[in-house]
Amino acid sequence: MGKVSELKAQRRRQRRCVLLFLAAAVVVTFLAYERDEVVRDAELILHHNLTNHGEARAAPVATEKGYILPDAATKRDPTIFVSAIAFREPECHPTLKDMFAKAAIPERVYAGVCQQNLLPAGSPEDCAPNKLPKPFQNHVKVFAMNSSEAQGIPLARARASQQYDGQDYWLQIDAHSRFDQGWDQRLIDEHSKIKECDPKAMLSTYPPGIEDMGLDAKQQRTALWPRICNGSFSGGPRGNVFRLDGQSFPSQGFAVRTPFAAGGFMFGPGQILRDVPHDPDMPFLFDGDEILFSVRLFTAGWNVWAPSEQVVYHRYVSYGERNNTVYAEHSDEEWYPLEGNSTARILYLLGQTDQMPPKQATVGLAEHGLGKARDLDAWTSFTGVDFKHVHHVGAGDKFCRDVRDLPMDMTRVCPVSTAAKKHFDEAQKEKGGR
Repeated sequence: MGKVSELKAQRRRQRRCVLLFLAAAVVVTFLAYERDEVVRDAELILHHNLTNHGEARAAPVATEKGYILPDAATKRDPTIFVSAIAFREPECHPTLKDMFAKAAIPERVYAGVCQQNLLPAGSPEDCAPNKLPKPFQNHVKVFAMNSSEAQGIPLARARASQQYDGQDYWLQIDAHSRFDQGWDQRLIDEHSKIKECDPKAMLSTYPPGIEDMGLDAKQQRTALWPRICNGSFSGGPRGNVFRLDGQSFPSQGFAVRTPFAAGGFMFGPGQILRDVPHDPDMPFLFDGDEILFSVRLFTAGWNVWAPSEQVVYHRYVSYGERNNTVYAEHSDEEWYPLEGNSTARILYLLGQTDQMPPKQATVGLAEHGLGKARDLDAWTSFTGVDFKHVHHVGAGDKFCRDVRDLPMDMTRVCPVSTAAKKHFDEAQKEKGGR
């Protein structure tokens, strides 16, 4: 019996050893996997910094508060807040992924997204910041709502931009965009050069399609890029809303002043969101939000410039090709009266009517009205667009012109490239010699 008991005890010890060994193997494998994820994420950032700067910056270090750079206490890159809206958008996650992957310094990029989905998390509609590389997952804030609660572009823009947290710059896009390599530094560099011409400059244009991505510097100067330079009063039963329009021109390395801003691409100091916050109280509005925001920017003292090069691109889909729209989620009886109230709000703010809009359309007028730096008379004088008399003269003639036909004046054009600066300086010398 003694030998049998001893044998059983020996087998129990052997089983415990095997179990302990297996448990240790599981722990080691898990820790190795976690370490590999940290290394992969760190290598991603290191790869981009090597690619875009030519020298390695220190890889991020995992801490209890997330990933930080070892030199963060001594070196700070300007930060960028990217505001985007997505309505049942399968391109949202690819947009975020491309945004970080193509940034010169991805750790300085933060985003706020208004996600309006019908399908649950994990579906193709999901922006899924949790699927981004770990260093960037907490760089994206999502305001999520069911698509049945969506009320159009203005509310979505407001909810996305409300995720702003004091970053140095602001970029507004749609969640079906793509980026050129180093887009963040290139936008900052462009804005810095235009700021020498105009301290209150911001950039905006209709972003080109993704098929135009990847041009070199010379091709960028000669390519035909869109510039928002004209518009017309729409007429119709909803009121004469001014609709923006544009033409395409080669930039020749110049940024060009224009009065009009487009929702699909805006870039400038983060202060703009403090001075001109998006208006959430214009439900179901489609026509009119861009012209109103353009006028609000102008009256708040900001000046819009069409950039000399493009780094953000748009995946354009015709209205008929979209399977899902905010209007399809609601009956005509639901959205049509609300859109009418929103249009009345715009016409009142722009001075096209003295009649107050319906009571439900007066919410937040004080916070989201016109600025105090310039008035509507100054707008009409600059643009030729007269809202009071529903008339415009000369906007196209003044702003829809090839840069070579524009006056070489820093209030109208700003040289960004070296060649443009040389041309501008020569024109100034010639002008001074007359």
